[in-house]
Amino acid sequence: MMTSRPLADPACFDPDRFAAQGYPHDVWTRMRREQPIAWHDDGAREPFWALTRYADITAIGKNSESFISGPGVTILRKDQMVDASAPRVPLMLTMDPPEHHKNRMILRERFKPSVMRALEEHIVARCREIADDVAAARIAAVAAGTSDEIDFVDAIAMRLPLDVILELLGVPTDDRDQMYTWSNAVIGAEDPEYGSVDLPREAIVAAQQAMFGYFARFIAQRRAAPQEDLVSLLVEARIDGTPLNDREILGFCFLLAIAGNETTRNATSGAMLALIEHPQARAALTADPSLMPHAVEELLRWVTPIVYMARTATRDVEIANQTVRAGEKVVLFYPSANRDEDVFEHPFTLDLARKPNRHLTFGFGRHSCLGNDLARIELAAVLGELLSRFPELHLTGPVDRLRSNFVGGIKHMPVRLTR
Repeated sequence: MMTSRPLADPACFDPDRFAAQGYPHDVWTRMRREQPIAWHDDGAREPFWALTRYADITAIGKNSESFISGPGVTILRKDQMVDASAPRVPLMLTMDPPEHHKNRMILRERFKPSVMRALEEHIVARCREIADDVAAARIAAVAAGTSDEIDFVDAIAMRLPLDVILELLGVPTDDRDQMYTWSNAVIGAEDPEYGSVDLPREAIVAAQQAMFGYFARFIAQRRAAPQEDLVSLLVEARIDGTPLNDREILGFCFLLAIAGNETTRNATSGAMLALIEHPQARAALTADPSLMPHAVEELLRWVTPIVYMARTATRDVEIANQTVRAGEKVVLFYPSANRDEDVFEHPFTLDLARKPNRHLTFGFGRHSCLGNDLARIELAAVLGELLSRFPELHLTGPVDRLRSNFVGGIKHMPVRLTR
């Protein structure tokens, strides 16, 4: 057991680096090889152990007794931390057994594969509507003599996942743009466009409170007149015979709205960018749509829109010859695990036929993403529609990335549908 703590390269968690260059895969690759567990303490944020290897990350995912989520799954800036005893809306993301399992069971039936597959036809139809809208907008722009360049994120990537999750919740899709604004403020709290570099917590709190107020009205409506939607399901749900209170339901609504939007939206933008940057792979997929199931898995591995989740040790644990002390946090870098040379052959090659593909894009263990089947269906549907309708879609300028070390997001991606 080693006594000295190897120090992590600060670039592994630098939001400015993420915004300017994307993921620091060069740094993570070196860390996997030389210091797979390293101590990160920049003085500005909570200190943590950075884990970059697939094997270590999955081992922690299996060990929910020694590594818990309750103290928080993100790394906070010290000047933005609040009193841990302050009342909070409960989130399943930060629950541990047995509460986590009981809460997850409420939604499990609605997100099981057979239910998600039943939505596929509707999702494909929504993709067609989105493609029709952007095609009509292009025709109108050409006729008016204006630019037919569009922002792929605003015009395409954000629409499908938000529409679908709002429909499942039972709230009007007319409110999609407002929900998008709130979601950006929460996830992009440290981005100058969406939040504030200096006051990120204030941006998050303002957006959260607005979302809570919005969903509180729907909870009241569904208590009075339940319907066939997720908010009604939550109103009628019981845990150990006790109905959920409004704060508990708000936690579900908030998490579903954010998670149901951010992951798939950024996966869609990242996947299309990957196909544009790899024209041979794109041509192969366009020519043979039967490749789509494997292609979706590879694009999810390639993009990995969630950068990390944090866990807190409940006891002293030895990992890769280092002792993680009880109370210390570990950060699980999923994009690094998805490029681990010990697991993936030629991990820096985009191989749309890769098999097996045991990527960790949806996490691992008890907290693996409940909506992973829905995300796969949405990504396959939107890519299939775009590749068939707009085979010449291409970039017209640089992408604008989110300033965040939690979500690998693309804020803006200028494209043109035809050459």
